[in-house]
Amino acid sequence: MKTANNTRLALFAAPLVIAVVAAAPRMSAATDAPTVAAAPAVAHAVKPVLTLRQPTPEETEAGIQIAHIASTASGGLVDARFKVLDPAKAAALLSKPANEPMLMAGDKPPLMAPHHALKGSRFMKDQVFIILYPNTRGAVQPGTDVTVALGDLRLGPVTAQ
Repeated sequence: MKTANNTRLALFAAPLVIAVVAAAPRMSAATDAPTVAAAPAVAHAVKPVLTLRQPTPEETEAGIQIAHIASTASGGLVDARFKVLDPAKAAALLSKPANEPMLMAGDKPPLMAPHHALKGSRFMKDQVFIILYPNTRGAVQPGTDVTVALGDLRLGPVTAQ
């Protein structure tokens, strides 16, 4: 049994040792001075977290902007993100349970936010809040046009990612 545990320990420790050895300076035979090999250049593409468009007049009126809508969790959930443009307007609109955001995708039944998703929320300017909706019957797929209903007010459509 000890042999199996020692083998496992050696397997886990080996990559750490290799990483340390690879980063160590090399000795030059001619000068006995350490030389450091140049690290390979690696270019990483940095994807912005949220790239927002200009708010529509309806979004300005509501005090919130649709920031992002995407299918997630293997299509089982819809990730909806909203940016607060005007905290007073957003609080007045979203404080009423009848105005909780519903997602409407084509002729599918609307997706309802979880019960009291925004209860007790305090809104601040430029805050982004997230609501995860159950994606009933796969209503939202990448490329689906989604409209957000807030009571009688409609925002969108926005293309889901």
